Amino acid sequence: MPHLTLPDSTTSLYYEFHGEGEQTLVLLNGITMTTAAWAWHVPHYTPHFRVLCLDFRGQGQSSKPDEPAYPLTEQADDLAAALTLLGVARAHVLGLSYGGMVAQHFAHRHPTRVARLVLASTLAYSDAANAAMAASWAAAQAAGGADLRFTESLPWVFGSAFLAAQQPLLAALRGIAAQHPWSAVERLTAGVLSHDARPWLAQLTQPTLVLVGNEDRLTPRYQADCLVDMLPDAHLVVLPHVGHASHLEALPAFVAETAAFFRG
Repeated sequence: MPHLTLPDSTTSLYYEFHGEGEQTLVLLNGITMTTAAWAWHVPHYTPHFRVLCLDFRGQGQSSKPDEPAYPLTEQADDLAAALTLLGVARAHVLGLSYGGMVAQHFAHRHPTRVARLVLASTLAYSDAANAAMAASWAAAQAAGGADLRFTESLPWVFGSAFLAAQQPLLAALRGIAAQHPWSAVERLTAGVLSHDARPWLAQLTQPTLVLVGNEDRLTPRYQADCLVDMLPDAHLVVLPHVGHASHLEALPAFVAETAAFFRG
């Protein structure tokens, strides 16, 4: 399986390339996602782009160093180093949830490397509500492990229609959630809790699409509005009857909106 060793010589990132397009599209995972979560999306993008998926440090098949936290700035710099090692000077970037926060820091710290930017179901800043949510999930993990934590997360992550109609898929997702080491999730979460892009969002001049579900309780509409209000060149798409997991709940619309945006 392909891995990149980062310049610190101790951290390796798992990655996958798909397609042969002239332009590169990078798909950035949510906090408990891995590259496998993009399997249904990649075939829709590869007719137009060379698609790069990767696991951040702390995720999937990448290294999980024993650190107090995985700062979002560190993840952004890891991405820059990975692109350099792969010979990608500039790319379109789609960040989902956690990946959307990393994408903001990447666009800020490495602005010439981002062509167009999609920020999907994500936060402009972590607030008291987000911190309380993280604490509740930690308490659920301590009380009942991954199974209780997944149950606790259901109304935050998914919209009503998806919860009503997708019980078999939710059962599969419950099993996948149990595979993520909690120690790594804690370090990833610690990075999120210090996120606040508001002081520099106005500096991000890349054309940006902000996408949110109208039932998203985890990264709610006011966060998307903040991004659109503060970014110089951004527009908003709201997906109806969709919760936080917009990439799953409205997969055709998600792909159609983002692919059209990246194609200009």
